[in-house]
Amino acid sequence: MTSGPKTRQMFRRAQACMPSGVTSNYRYWGEDTSLVIKKGQGAYIWDYDDNRYLDYRLGFGPNILGHANPVVLDKVREALSMGNVFALTHHYEIEAAERIKQMTGVDLVRFANSGAEATMHAIRIARAYTGRNKIIKFEGQYHGFHDAVMWNTFPPEGSYGYRRSPVAVAQGSGVPRVFADLLHLLPFNDPELLEKKIKEDWGDIACIIMEPIMGNCPSIMPREGYLETVRKLCDEYGIVLIFDEVKTGFRIAKGGAQEYFGVKADLVAYAKALGGGFPIAAIGGIKAIMGEIGYLKIPQGGTYAGNAAATAAACATLDEIAAGALDKVNAHGTQLREGFEEALKRRGVPGFVQGPPSMPAVILTDKEAVYDFREVMETNHELYARVIGRLLEKGVMPEMHPREPLFISSAHSDEDAAWAVSAFDEALGEVME
Repeated sequence: MTSGPKTRQMFRRAQACMPSGVTSNYRYWGEDTSLVIKKGQGAYIWDYDDNRYLDYRLGFGPNILGHANPVVLDKVREALSMGNVFALTHHYEIEAAERIKQMTGVDLVRFANSGAEATMHAIRIARAYTGRNKIIKFEGQYHGFHDAVMWNTFPPEGSYGYRRSPVAVAQGSGVPRVFADLLHLLPFNDPELLEKKIKEDWGDIACIIMEPIMGNCPSIMPREGYLETVRKLCDEYGIVLIFDEVKTGFRIAKGGAQEYFGVKADLVAYAKALGGGFPIAAIGGIKAIMGEIGYLKIPQGGTYAGNAAATAAACATLDEIAAGALDKVNAHGTQLREGFEEALKRRGVPGFVQGPPSMPAVILTDKEAVYDFREVMETNHELYARVIGRLLEKGVMPEMHPREPLFISSAHSDEDAAWAVSAFDEALGEVME
């Protein structure tokens, strides 16, 4: 797909003032393919040539109610009429925390501004609480742009060694190797290796941080009983269990992965869908740990954390989710899953759709299922990229890289699903000719 002349002109302006013309590396698609967005409304976005796209990226997940949701915007306008940042507590902050408690079952909440901040704070809290320094992280899982976790998120094929003793691969330059010394890397969904590592070094392990569903690799589900095993081992060895629910929180269920799987973590990081498109995150958890945060004890804070605009957006978004918005999300995702799998079967393309309906992922492989990052690396990435390229030309926009699932909003309609399925079927037919 090549962008139009007005969009390219805007992108050249962006390149003159921002590295690569983007604010995040993953927004750069290429010199003549990167888009500049003019507006978003509901399930759609438009570029500067007025090309319309059915959006299944949703800003990488935050727009659970669609773009420019009027309920959220009205609440934000209401909040801004009183100001935004006070360095003191205000009622929108309290109300947002109360809603999070009610929906997820956590005891206490602290706010942050992004998912990366939330996971960073959660790890520090776990280290302070346990008096230990090391963390366990799983291959292929992404927890934000801070040095402690920028390892083996999606390393190049062949760089990460043997699965029983993975090689630590930094996400890029500038990440000090010393952080790898505080890290145990393991494959997801392997309880044997997890238990072995914990028994070897439990006295130095502060926490296990994990996406209950691998939202960055793409919607890999935990094997039956795996999360329960992780919980049991953490209890047995005094390790803090952190669920990174930046993607799953308030998306796969009202109470997130804790509700969906029936497994409780000690600390939980929320972001993305929490704010309905506004920058907000939260750390929630049990009182025994969260209650120890405080001056001269466990440090946590941020100037813009808990600002009025973002917490008001969270209040409105959570109210919509509590009132049943996820029913629309899940219905649409189910339509996509069934339609995509039927198209794969009809076109004779090996593959399937995995993950919950609110964040399904297309996997092109001969295997019946994939359970970790290494298995994802063996899928047909080249064919996937060709299919998505054709979809973009037809005005349907999933993420171009197979590590990301499709994100569904309550603004997506039945007609949108029919269009997306038809376009996917046509795209498969074209690339398989």
